[in-house]
Amino acid sequence: MKIIQAIKVTVFLPNLLMSDARGDADIINSATFPRPSIQAVRINDEIIINGFLDEPAWMLADSVTEFYQNKPIPGAPVSERTVARVIYDDKFLYISAVCYDSEPDKIIVESLEQEFDSQNSDAFAFALDTFNDKRRGFVFLFNPKGAIKDMQVNNDGAGVNRAWEGIVYPGARIFDGGWVVEVAVPFNTLRFEEKEHDQDWGINFMRRIRRNNEDAYWAPMETHDLLIRINKVGSLKGLANIAPSRNLSIKPFAVSDRQLNDAGTQSDDIGLDLKYGLTSSLTLDLTYNTDFSQVEADDERINLTRFPLFFPEKRDFFLENSDIFTFGDISKYGYRLSPGRYTRDFFLFHSRRIGLSDGQPIPILGGGRLSGNIGGTEIGILNMTTERRGDQLSQDFGVLRLRRTIFEKSSLGAMIVNRSDNESQNRNVGIDANFELFKRLLIYSYHALTVGEGDGIDNSASRIAVAWRDTFWNTGFYLKRAGESFDPQVGYIKRSNVNESYGTIGFHKRYRNRPILEINPYLEGNQIERSDGHLETQNISIGLDVVFLNGARLMSKLNKNFEDVPYSFELYGSTVTEGDYNFNGYSSHFISNQSLPISASIGFSGGGFYGGKNNSTIFKAKLRKDYRFSLEVGAQRNEIRLGAMSTLANTYSVKFKFNLSTTLLNSVYMQYNEADKRLITNARINIIHAPLSDLFLVYSELLDMSNSNKRTGYVALKFTKLFGI
Repeated sequence: MKIIQAIKVTVFLPNLLMSDARGDADIINSATFPRPSIQAVRINDEIIINGFLDEPAWMLADSVTEFYQNKPIPGAPVSERTVARVIYDDKFLYISAVCYDSEPDKIIVESLEQEFDSQNSDAFAFALDTFNDKRRGFVFLFNPKGAIKDMQVNNDGAGVNRAWEGIVYPGARIFDGGWVVEVAVPFNTLRFEEKEHDQDWGINFMRRIRRNNEDAYWAPMETHDLLIRINKVGSLKGLANIAPSRNLSIKPFAVSDRQLNDAGTQSDDIGLDLKYGLTSSLTLDLTYNTDFSQVEADDERINLTRFPLFFPEKRDFFLENSDIFTFGDISKYGYRLSPGRYTRDFFLFHSRRIGLSDGQPIPILGGGRLSGNIGGTEIGILNMTTERRGDQLSQDFGVLRLRRTIFEKSSLGAMIVNRSDNESQNRNVGIDANFELFKRLLIYSYHALTVGEGDGIDNSASRIAVAWRDTFWNTGFYLKRAGESFDPQVGYIKRSNVNESYGTIGFHKRYRNRPILEINPYLEGNQIERSDGHLETQNISIGLDVVFLNGARLMSKLNKNFEDVPYSFELYGSTVTEGDYNFNGYSSHFISNQSLPISASIGFSGGGFYGGKNNSTIFKAKLRKDYRFSLEVGAQRNEIRLGAMSTLANTYSVKFKFNLSTTLLNSVYMQYNEADKRLITNARINIIHAPLSDLFLVYSELLDMSNSNKRTGYVALKFTKLFGI
């Protein structure tokens, strides 16, 4: 297959207008194009993973070369020739790709880090549907320097476990005609059924050419789809006489830390994580004396509301297999189902309630998690116990989650969440039903209640959400209520004692031969009433999102707001008094092409604010000298004027990364919260001395300038080693 040369038309359109030279005859319909297949070839020769593909076995392999874009020109052939191959032996599945490039000096490598920013790097990726059920699988992405990003996918992309890590052996290199990636995936890294005869898996390949903002797939994908859409994979045929492993792994750790206080307390400790595959689709995880000293600090944020902020989980043990424990205000990639772009106002279970109090760690004695699939039913069981710390009693946490697949892409589920100590108990239960119909329609619903509290009427929460997304229309709405006595203490809820409604309608218009790739105008409205029918919040917005051909984005919105504040609250030295407020606002946020050596994002918002004014500016800039070095600075400025009071609430941050290789990673992250007078420093050296085995040196400090420069934190040295049996 000949190399398709790109056409340079204007400074805005480098290497992107191939289809104009060929005409539309070469463009396929990705939605109706047949799913392709590839034959896996069994080999007996040894394969050395180095990115050279010089073993004769690779020449015997079936190869695929037909890749089709889903952006920037949906259905058009890939702009640069790409060749993928698959072979295997008793222990490994081998996958290789030769990514030819007519301009190899323009290949973009963003980082050497594991979990690199794959959206802003050249990459080759593949998805494996090892159970061939079109719902669950594994996704692996690699950049031209061999950095890896991997994840586990459930429910056809609705649930993505980005914390999942599997042992793989990649090799990659750049040559004068492009780049090569070669990967060995041990069969005991994966989960699949043992069969006497040949078995078929699902597979898809993706090539990303970042300077073109181009993604191309072997099994074609529609414009709003990603590789995690497992139901759209092709077929991998010919796998025979392979057996899954129970994959028992033991990961002990040793940690020594010194506290940054006047006493300089030093402690040494050991712990253990164990993982055992009970069946090909059911895994048991056990942890003893769990330690999270290597976890990066939370981002400092300014809260301009009277409601609690949601902070995401960052601890690996809780992130792994977290999708099965998700219950609440869920959505799906590409659908708009929330008045805030990424906000979620309720989860029945939020793992940060375990082992953390106001962001500070509480020691975890240990616990276990059972997760997987039994007879078509997903199951998740979690039990954890924390130590007593000061006035905080030792607590036991238990979670049970069941989810049954119906109609191929839909599910019915139930959940129980319990917290108890010697003095109290909190239990919440819920059921949910989530449907995906006609390939485009979502119907998500749940009903949950707090057991033993309230009068049986106001101790529950419910939601029904309906959304439609195709290549043009994007619309959705929901109805939701949360009773006054509904109290998910091991979850997160922004507001209770409310009835809420939300609706949006918008469309996505794609362009060719222009600097703009897509526009998305939309209208949305959100209304929240107290349970007695009294209006508390109303927001009507009109917005416009613009995606540029080079990957830059512009998001703008105009808002008309009403707020009934039932009680006065403090806001960084100012006071918002109770009463009714009508005010208008605006916001605009521009994100430049993040793949460039120098990139930035800047956002403005302002207008009326509880009878006064608020003007906010958010700025971030990133300097990337090469894939080893990056420097990122950020600032958020909030000027609040309420009556005669004027308040500034600002934050600043600096993040520095210097990575010598994919196994030696260094970072420093400093944040200053001017409003709270807090300086947070987190520095980390990570040496990956073996697959999934690390040596960490961590410095973490909080300097409280509002309290005589009180200093807390620690210096820790942590060693982990994974043993597979």
